[in-house]
Amino acid sequence: MLLLHMPLITLTSDFGTQHHALASVKGRILSEFPDATIIDITHTINGFNLQQTVYMFRQAYRHFPEGTFHFILSELYAHPGRRLLYAFEHGQHILCADNGFITMLFNDKPIQIYRLTEPIRPYNFITVTDLFISTASSLLHQHNGDMENVTVDEILVKRAALASYNNDILEAQVLYIDHFGNVILNVTHNQFEETRRGRKFKILFMRDEEINTLSEHYNDVPEGEKLCLFNSADHLEIAVNRGNASRLFGFKENTDQSLFYNTIKLFFE
Repeated sequence: MLLLHMPLITLTSDFGTQHHALASVKGRILSEFPDATIIDITHTINGFNLQQTVYMFRQAYRHFPEGTFHFILSELYAHPGRRLLYAFEHGQHILCADNGFITMLFNDKPIQIYRLTEPIRPYNFITVTDLFISTASSLLHQHNGDMENVTVDEILVKRAALASYNNDILEAQVLYIDHFGNVILNVTHNQFEETRRGRKFKILFMRDEEINTLSEHYNDVPEGEKLCLFNSADHLEIAVNRGNASRLFGFKENTDQSLFYNTIKLFFE
């Protein structure tokens, strides 16, 4: 159990690493909890890409000790009501904006959700952080603070876009491109095997190139060769051994507000 005066707090945001917002948030936290341990999950999420936020956070938060507080500072202005939510699940305290994050994170599974009722004026990343901090302080002192239990019908609901299957083709979207240029798709191992049903598959690229086998490691193929595998998050990933798959195959990050970058088709036969 965490000591009362030493909370463990993670930060996830779309602030980027060059903006003063990140240092300001940490300063506010340390002003209230001087002995707090602050861990950065990520701050390089593309703007308006909530599904990417969910993907990055989901892979990390479950590895933290019980009692950790998670401050999600992405897409703070998505809901016109500018409301904040709290959920306690798997021993973790999760605080975020009412923007669909919670429903995407838990895939419509029943969880207890609370709305923070204290007014926030003005509404900005500093005042949001302050309310997260005061809520964490109340919970550490075993008080519920100013919050009310709400149902899913009372909050903004968003669902993760899934790969779609039709006529022996699984149409997937690029969920994330990491800094190595590896291309992560919104296809889980279970979905792939359920669709595949023991059949052969192939992924077609430009210049009539294709991938038709699953690898277990990047070095299963010669250096510079393409491959696909299921990563540690159990998502299908397209990569190049010691190379950059996104650059090689022309996948580029969108600058608009859509969820995904590109579409990739998997053919089964």
